[in-house]
Amino acid sequence: MRVIVVGGGAVGLCVAEALAGRGAEVTVFERNRCGAGASSGNAGWITPSLAVPVPGPGVIVESLRWLVNPSGPLWIHPTPSPAMLAWTARFLAGCRRPAYRRGLVALQRASALAGPAFDRLAERGVGFELHDEPLLYPAFARSELEHLWHVSDELRELGLTRPLDRLSAGELLELEPALDRGVLGGLIARGDRRVRPETLCAGVAKALVSGGVEVLEHSPVSAVVRDRSSWIVESRSVAHHADAVVLAGGVASAELLSEHGLRLPIVAAKGYSRTYPADPTGPRRALYLEAPKVAISAFEGAVRVSGTLELGARGLALSRRRLTAITGAAQRALPGWRMPAHPYDWAGMRSLSPDGLPFIGPVPGLDGLHLAAGHATLGITLAPLTGELLAPLLLEGRRSELLDAFDPARAIAGRGRVQRLPATTGGLR
Repeated sequence: MRVIVVGGGAVGLCVAEALAGRGAEVTVFERNRCGAGASSGNAGWITPSLAVPVPGPGVIVESLRWLVNPSGPLWIHPTPSPAMLAWTARFLAGCRRPAYRRGLVALQRASALAGPAFDRLAERGVGFELHDEPLLYPAFARSELEHLWHVSDELRELGLTRPLDRLSAGELLELEPALDRGVLGGLIARGDRRVRPETLCAGVAKALVSGGVEVLEHSPVSAVVRDRSSWIVESRSVAHHADAVVLAGGVASAELLSEHGLRLPIVAAKGYSRTYPADPTGPRRALYLEAPKVAISAFEGAVRVSGTLELGARGLALSRRRLTAITGAAQRALPGWRMPAHPYDWAGMRSLSPDGLPFIGPVPGLDGLHLAAGHATLGITLAPLTGELLAPLLLEGRRSELLDAFDPARAIAGRGRVQRLPATTGGLR
């Protein structure tokens, strides 16, 4: 079977790798460079402990507080468009406890399989920087500590394979001496790991090319069109034929679906990071600062500070206010860290569904067209697993029960129409 994957981020590349490894003839289209979008500058965490839907109980109240603070962890760009208003209404519905609980169970089930999926990727010869170390959750206020304990108890109730364990202030400082001495205590997530996302994307792309997969960078896709029993993907006025197509291009996936009369509720969620050269005074472990929602990742020779979600963002312009906010949060938690003067600043667009769950699976009414988008902050965590779930579905018709919660049919609206090319065009518009 010939399959085209549209999108060369971590998810798209891992989907392509899983398909090619099962004998499919695969081509990847990426509008920029592989991994240059949302994948390259994020925290790179493989985190069952953070596999929770973005919408949830308490998010509405917190969001209202954050909305008056442009430096807060969440910012929704005021957009009076019907699509954004409809998305927001569904997001609010997803904040109700029953919906949140269903999503939490689904993400926890998936994230429990995420680590082994990375192990299998490495066993197949894909090289990337991986740190098999736990994630620390320090708390600096009593309310923050109690919230972390509540989250830990809730995940334990769900049967998290390796639960979050409570740590005293002394135990945290022993594990991470750079923390502020005012830390009250916190949690340790022993089942979490981290990967440097640039190396993951580069490693998978290298493995694909070595295996004969065509990876076309700087090749934006303008249309995906049905042509009898196959599909045609158009890029730079050239038509490429395939038996099946996987849309893994984030928000751009919705744009391609709209040509078929379908509305996919997905918005851009812009995030920021600063990557510093390593310094002896800096952190040596991964830390999650709960109150400001800031992630700190220690890599080989570098430390990355990342955070914020700007919903409905339209461009990748860097916000000095937001970069300063995440830097300030890290500096308060690690007061002795001498941050180098010239970090590498980055912004990237994640894609977010209104219920916080990714869209993985077939597009209803359009045989052979599939989605792998909307992973929000879990793109790295779920990338190899997404490939392992989609490949058997496409190639063998074998569907995992795990896909039920991520089925695109739960949210796609509109009447699908099969867009066909006129016979006289010879496959080109």
